[in-house]
Amino acid sequence: MTSVRVAEALARGTARLAGAGVESARAEARLLLGHAAGLAIEEMLAHPERPLGEAELAAYESLLARRERREPVAYLIGRAGFYSREFAVDRRVLIPRPETELLAELAIAYVRQTFPGEAPLLLADLGTGSGVLAVTLALELPAALVYAVDLASAALEVAAGNARRHGVSGRVRLLAGDLWEPLTGLEGRLHAVVANPPYVAEGEFAGLMPEVRDFEPREALVAGPDGLSCLRRIAARAHRFLRPAGAIFLEVGAGQAEAVAEMLREAGLAAVRIHRDYAGHGRVVAGVRRDLS
Repeated sequence: MTSVRVAEALARGTARLAGAGVESARAEARLLLGHAAGLAIEEMLAHPERPLGEAELAAYESLLARRERREPVAYLIGRAGFYSREFAVDRRVLIPRPETELLAELAIAYVRQTFPGEAPLLLADLGTGSGVLAVTLALELPAALVYAVDLASAALEVAAGNARRHGVSGRVRLLAGDLWEPLTGLEGRLHAVVANPPYVAEGEFAGLMPEVRDFEPREALVAGPDGLSCLRRIAARAHRFLRPAGAIFLEVGAGQAEAVAEMLREAGLAAVRIHRDYAGHGRVVAGVRRDLS
């Protein structure tokens, strides 16, 4: 039996993925082969003639077949990048998106500027999922204690693993429950709150990309007929939990920013602002508690 070499396997895998409609077929084929054979990209580039063993090839073929069915690469390899770090992910949680990094950037910058030298900083991440936001806040703000809330115990298991992986288990407190409910006792004390909640309208779910629609947890995506039900509930109680000068940062879907900004204003927050992502879309809505009462 003639052995299959790296270059040949990559060519075949690229063709298969391209035929399945995968846009970055070459890059993904390389990623999957590296995962299956335990090879770094540099090794594959330097040694395209390297033969693959039967077990390596079988693992690669299995991954290709799953990707052809449009299962996301992050689930296939069990990890995803966020804020220049790697996090474990699986089908219990959403895959972190690059645009969510804007949410982290804004919250980190605000806390550093507004509360310099203050400790402890009390932060909350509502709907933490894999915990990427909570862990990132804890890593970037060493004085922070982050309350990471999620309704799904399975998601909290993933978040716990990521907190351990990055050495912040002692400063990321995982709480099971519905949004603000587990935070009772922290009213008027939070320096900042972040949330990347479900914001897909029920009628839009069927039209999502198959990677999202068929594999990611529906409950972490869909939020009522207009996609705003979860955001409404978060906005309504934000003023109650923020300390004076505390701020909330909400990721929103396309076309939702103005409506969510109005929700924050109606809830009594000031300095409400819409922040645009690199594509120019209103992506994060922020507001501040200004009063001293």
